[in-house]
Amino acid sequence: MKQSLEKRIILFSFVILSMTTLANTGMDIAVFRRDYIQEMELRSQGLAAAFKANIEKVLALGINIRDVAGLADKCREIVQSDPEMAYCAIKGKDGAVLFVSDSSFAQLDFSRSGSGEGDKGTLNSNTIEGPKGSYYDTQTPVRTFDGETAASIHIGFPQQVIDQKVHAIVLRSIIVFFAFFIASFALVVYFLKRSIMEPISSLLEGVTRISRGDFTTPMQELPVYELNELSVKINAMAAALETRDTALRDNYKELSATHSQLHDSYQQLEKLSLELEKSEEIYKKLLEESGDAIIILDQSETIIIANKMVEEFLGYPATDFVGKHVTALLLLLKLENIQHFLRDIADAFQGNHVTREVVIINSRQEQLVGMIRASCVTMGENSLLQVIIRDVTKEREIITNLEKSAAGLARLNRMKDSFLGLASHELKTPLTVVMGYADLLQSDLKDQLPAAAHEMVQNISNAAARLDAVIKDMIDVSKIDQKQLDLHLEQVDVNGLVEETIRELRFFFALRKQEIGVALDNSLPMIHGDRTRLLQLLSNILGNAIKFTPDGGRISVKTSLKHLRRDPQAAGFDGVFSLNTDKQQRAFLEIVVSDTGIGIDQDDQMRIFDKFYEVGNIEEHSSGKVAFKSRGAGLGLSIAKGVAEMHGGSIWVESQGYDQSTCPGTTFHILLPIEPLSLADGPVVDTMN
Repeated sequence: MKQSLEKRIILFSFVILSMTTLANTGMDIAVFRRDYIQEMELRSQGLAAAFKANIEKVLALGINIRDVAGLADKCREIVQSDPEMAYCAIKGKDGAVLFVSDSSFAQLDFSRSGSGEGDKGTLNSNTIEGPKGSYYDTQTPVRTFDGETAASIHIGFPQQVIDQKVHAIVLRSIIVFFAFFIASFALVVYFLKRSIMEPISSLLEGVTRISRGDFTTPMQELPVYELNELSVKINAMAAALETRDTALRDNYKELSATHSQLHDSYQQLEKLSLELEKSEEIYKKLLEESGDAIIILDQSETIIIANKMVEEFLGYPATDFVGKHVTALLLLLKLENIQHFLRDIADAFQGNHVTREVVIINSRQEQLVGMIRASCVTMGENSLLQVIIRDVTKEREIITNLEKSAAGLARLNRMKDSFLGLASHELKTPLTVVMGYADLLQSDLKDQLPAAAHEMVQNISNAAARLDAVIKDMIDVSKIDQKQLDLHLEQVDVNGLVEETIRELRFFFALRKQEIGVALDNSLPMIHGDRTRLLQLLSNILGNAIKFTPDGGRISVKTSLKHLRRDPQAAGFDGVFSLNTDKQQRAFLEIVVSDTGIGIDQDDQMRIFDKFYEVGNIEEHSSGKVAFKSRGAGLGLSIAKGVAEMHGGSIWVESQGYDQSTCPGTTFHILLPIEPLSLADGPVVDTMN
């Protein structure tokens, strides 16, 4: 492995050095070749520029370039002055060669060198092919005094000159490459052996000693920082291993001592086993003396234990079913739907607690009701099922009787509601006739009646009006109970309804000398409701406050906006506020009617919204000359509650109790949703208090 690593590193170093040196040498040669070509071009351009200046001076005298003598000799002098230049030629405007240093170059195709006119007088350079190879040709335009191009000077040098220079450079670079490569490679190999392979060999020897259990000989310090850090860590590991080896030896001693203790514990376990057997005997006694019938099943659903109460409850001896599948017992008890019961047993074996009520027939042919509870008990790999059967026959008889009583009460309540609706409709027809004839006597036939009859007719009309109001209340209650009360929904201003209700009742406030206080929130939005029914609700609540507030008392009405939630699990509103704010909240409008009246007893508060319920022990209460009787039909608050709930709201009452002398007062809370809600949403629960 060591030799393989060394060879790989050397090979990698060789490849990297070779590629780097070759790439650098190649780039140097390419740069030299380019620079030398540019140098030759500059030299040829310099010669052409001097030649051009001389020719343009002659042309400035008006002499045609073809008539200028000695230009061919001048071309030869230029070529002879620079041995690396191959030719010098002058080409006319028509492309014909006018003068050339050597006639062998007269056949060169100078047309590939361009038109002879560069940008802003610059020189053109290109490569052309000749009989003896390729030439780099530079073209310099010659112009007359008026700026027209009269001819162009072409000076070229062979590509062979460039190649010879490049070949010399290549040869020199190869020599330098090998010298540099050998020196660099030697340094890399020396560094590799000295700084990498020798420290690694030292580390390998140290690790080999540690693997053989020699933790005492530390590794020497290494020249390379990272490998020296590794050496330090290996020394630390050796020290830790030595400590652990010592600890293992100590643990072995402790293990021997623990073995002795385990032997002692085994003896104690035998004693505990004897005590467990005694506990098992106690459990069996408790099982036998239990007040419930208990059956134990194994995993095959075979009955293995049955206490005495099983025999007493079922009437069959235990020998008839113990040791048999539970189906045998179910057949004895004539249990219905045995397959369903067997599935319950399977679920109980899966760890589910099963509770089920069954009807069984005992040996005396008595029908009994048993409450079965099954739970699985795991003991190691074995599972047992404990089935407890409790006799709930008497409890079920009581519940059945209660259900029959409740059904009877419900039937009577439906009969009462039916009678209430029928009676109210049957009374309304003759009452309408009575009221019609009374109005006729008071209007059209008023002059035909004696003076004494006027008062009697007025009393008849007043009594009929009161009876009509009672009948209307009865009809409303009947519609509310049957969910048939029609609401004509529209946008309603509750503040306006409160003010309108107070105006309608101002006569009674003045009669009782009662003070009315109003605190209305003017920022309240409109609600979606039935204007007439909401007026009826407010009239009933305020009328109730007037009735039960002594003369000179105070009644206040307040409106505000509240954000509440509905509790979908509540069956009715009981005035208990919830602090849970996690559920979705909605905007509600709250109307609070408070008075300084005689209050309502705690027991009456639970039933005050029931139909035909009147608060007891209140015959008359007034502090002035006007006596206000409290008795009525007992439908006003029931109708108010129905109207509030039909709008998706709620109503409840708060009072410290009834006391005619101290007058603790009563407060009614009415909640109405800003947007209509269905009754299925449940009652409103306050989350703000």
